[in-house]
Amino acid sequence: MDKNDRVMNMKLFSGLIVLLLIVSTAKAYAEFYEVPMMDAKWDVESGQSECLLKQTVPNYGVAVFSHRSGAALKFSLQERRVKADIIKANVIEATAPWIHKELASPNHAVYLDDAAHGRDFDRLSVYGNAAEDMLDALLRGNAPTFVYVRASTVLDMREIRVSVSPVKFLESYDDFVQCREKLLHSRSRVVY
Repeated sequence: MDKNDRVMNMKLFSGLIVLLLIVSTAKAYAEFYEVPMMDAKWDVESGQSECLLKQTVPNYGVAVFSHRSGAALKFSLQERRVKADIIKANVIEATAPWIHKELASPNHAVYLDDAAHGRDFDRLSVYGNAAEDMLDALLRGNAPTFVYVRASTVLDMREIRVSVSPVKFLESYDDFVQCREKLLHSRSRVVY
């Protein structure tokens, strides 16, 4: 091995050491938000063209199932503060916090809805079958959970998990179903 090869090897080795130091100092951690069991509450809002089923997630924001006349069910999560951009997101069915068991749940792709008229913050949403799956998860006593990664900087990757609670869900579910049925019946009465 000649002198040039040794210099090249030393440069590669030094570069590798620097890269390892950068990676080892990068912050990668998770934040968890969930509704405490004793504070769980679901609210239903019924209108002529829309039904809403909401739960507030303390220190985070609100999760909403919404069904508009003629549209598919939508399940959204809206944070109440401005944070760094979301670079990857999905929603899963997780067990309730008091059940220490993993579920084999499919990951549903999540869409980032733009803020409406500058009044709202961006919203994570799933539609149609994925939203219906999350409603079914609550009926099974499980917790729909949005999981996403936020990148503050290249060295500061954050995974955030936000779960809604199945506690007291059935108390409001029937009202939500009745509202949805009214939307379907009012739509079927329209004559073309």
